[in-house]
Amino acid sequence: PPTGPVLVGPPRGSLAGDAAFLAAVRQVGWGAQEAPPPQERDVVYAGDTPDGRVALVVGTVLEDVRGVWLTGPVGAPPETLRPHVPAGLGRNRPLSLVLGGPGPATLVVVAGRTDRVEVSDRLQTGPRGTVSRSYQPVEAVDGVAVVPVRTTARGTATSVRVLRDGTVVDRSGVDWLPPTGPAAAGTAPAELPDPAPLRPTADPPDDRLVATALVRLAIPLAVEPQQLAPRLLWSGRLPGTPAGSVAVVLAHSPGGALVVGTFAGGPGGAVTCGVSTPPGTADVDGLMVARTCDVPTSGSADPRDARWLLITAPGAAASAEVLDARAGTLATVPLAGGGGLVPLPDGARTVRTADAAGEVLTEVPVAPMAVVPFGDFGPGPQG
Repeated sequence: PPTGPVLVGPPRGSLAGDAAFLAAVRQVGWGAQEAPPPQERDVVYAGDTPDGRVALVVGTVLEDVRGVWLTGPVGAPPETLRPHVPAGLGRNRPLSLVLGGPGPATLVVVAGRTDRVEVSDRLQTGPRGTVSRSYQPVEAVDGVAVVPVRTTARGTATSVRVLRDGTVVDRSGVDWLPPTGPAAAGTAPAELPDPAPLRPTADPPDDRLVATALVRLAIPLAVEPQQLAPRLLWSGRLPGTPAGSVAVVLAHSPGGALVVGTFAGGPGGAVTCGVSTPPGTADVDGLMVARTCDVPTSGSADPRDARWLLITAPGAAASAEVLDARAGTLATVPLAGGGGLVPLPDGARTVRTADAAGEVLTEVPVAPMAVVPFGDFGPGPQG
């Protein structure tokens, strides 16, 4: 489809005809970000929505496109609007923002003037383990859509898709500005659950890592973490990293599937190793996970040192063999306490477990690296 500037004037929105407001909003500061002179700023959108006043202002500094969302209560004077730097800003890219919540909120999408806008409210999972998103068209006037959505206390599951001449030109998640000040009273997230472990471990789980896992699994499903009835399938220490650990969290999705998320990290943050969705009828006690985690090891520049193979299996499994494509053994992993970690051997294809007597129990493939993050919000802005 033809491409061209999206974030340009003349202004759009319910306040586009208010010359005094537009002139004043060009003068509003952009926070710490260096802004172009007011006369060189473009007001792309300005309007009042059910959840607040919004303006989108962009400009160029040293050939670099910059801009801000300016937000405040409905009817707020321009000088009181607060700046928020958009994610993925570009002149040719649509932008979206959610204001309000938790609960009812408002989505603002600014796309090309003739573009079609579609919205997906959440990731859907089925009882057989299927995962999908459904997008529905929404009304867009001059390329601007202002529609009701919902958020949880910790984020929004909303994804936006923009089509031009029948072709998808953008698909991504949205920025979310939760309420602040008096509007935020009583909206603080509830305390996160402390999921009970299903398999014993020698070391206590990293509470921060488990909390991160719960939030990242819950947001795409548009539920609060406590609604997932979560359990800690297994956790362990990550060798070669300071205070590093891994956690495998099991949750029950609203759509009926199980959700099994593997996460790794330490004091510096957490990474998602991958998420699977077994059918809701799967035997929880019999679940086996063989998942690769990319976590850099301190003191090593070799990317191969960053890859770990995590294995967790039912209590009867005493050890696991990592096999190549010809069923040759690449490594043997003790499964004391229901799981173990080993540097990922080159050519690893499957993992086969055995009991204490050496009797083979089961064999599963090593899960491939995830190519789409859980939530499938879209690849984000391109170019």
